Amino acid sequence: MKQKILTGLVALFIFQSCGNRNQSEMKSMDSNSMSYIFDNYSSDSIISRNFVIAYQNNSTAPSYIVFKVKDLNSGLIKEICCEAPFLSGALHREKDIDNDSKGTEYVDSLILSNKYHFFEFKSKEALENVNFYNYPDSDKIIQYSQKLDLDKYYQMFSIQDSAAMMHFDNDTAFKQLMFAHIMFKCGIITNRDCEAGNNLWIGDPNR
Repeated sequence: MKQKILTGLVALFIFQSCGNRNQSEMKSMDSNSMSYIFDNYSSDSIISRNFVIAYQNNSTAPSYIVFKVKDLNSGLIKEICCEAPFLSGALHREKDIDNDSKGTEYVDSLILSNKYHFFEFKSKEALENVNFYNYPDSDKIIQYSQKLDLDKYYQMFSIQDSAAMMHFDNDTAFKQLMFAHIMFKCGIITNRDCEAGNNLWIGDPNR
């Protein structure tokens, strides 16, 4: 009997330790992230709502989403912005799930039930699918955000709920993705244009 109690206590300790480690990892990531810059423009509830809206946009103009990724090979964590279907594709590759309707429904459920928007990938193909290796780190996102008039974008596209299109000559410097990243953190959804090119819709393009 004592042995069973001891075993149960050990299991409980391990479970709590793992839970505390994951929570600590998330808190550490949050404290070292760029979140504080956008506190005046958005909140966790707005981000969570927009994540669902953006992810469920199945049009030919996919929305951009922001989430955290941990490379299980190196331990490196990055906050990533990409078109929503690329995250889905990464999960399919990581878990070797078929791209049929059943597999897609399962992957969608995994993503939408992940309230922390924190994903762990070991597969190189999965990491490449969200551009993990090349995506700018948080310092570069912060530097770029400091060059933007966030108050202006917040007034135009969050409060007034207007829409506009911006053109980026090229995205070799990740300016388009970083801009979409920053807007998402400000509570503003952006979408890629239906046609190929470097056009980005800010706000609701249907208005």
